[in-house]
Amino acid sequence: MNNFFNILIRFFVFAFIPLTILNSNSTSASDCSNELNNKLVAWSMNKIRKSDMATPNPLTCEEVKDMNQMKNENITITSGRKKGKTAICLSDESNYPCKFAIGIIKPQFDAAFALSEIYSFTPPKSSQLNETVERLFLKPSSLIQ
Repeated sequence: MNNFFNILIRFFVFAFIPLTILNSNSTSASDCSNELNNKLVAWSMNKIRKSDMATPNPLTCEEVKDMNQMKNENITITSGRKKGKTAICLSDESNYPCKFAIGIIKPQFDAAFALSEIYSFTPPKSSQLNETVERLFLKPSSLIQ
């Protein structure tokens, strides 16, 4: 009987301790979104959290550090593709519009429509009929009131 308990204890040690280590390692690269000091980026993330059309992406501590240093007047939000999904992109560089993927738009929603709804933005109406879908770029600094 004593031998049975020794085997049982060894089984639990070898089976569950590695799982505990793996789980603790996955949380060490955890979401650092709560450390956002840039109020415009935090506002943008909060809009995604409150939306039913998108889900926020977890942000690494390195991404948060970089976002905290961004100048608000240079920040744009647009959509892009990441790993086959429609992402909400944030950037302060015009030649790199998807520097940070801060959210994912749910597949049933059109990207331009979702962005305009999430950020309460009404895009200007075109004077011409245009059959191509244009990419929407938002300046959050002009949206905050």
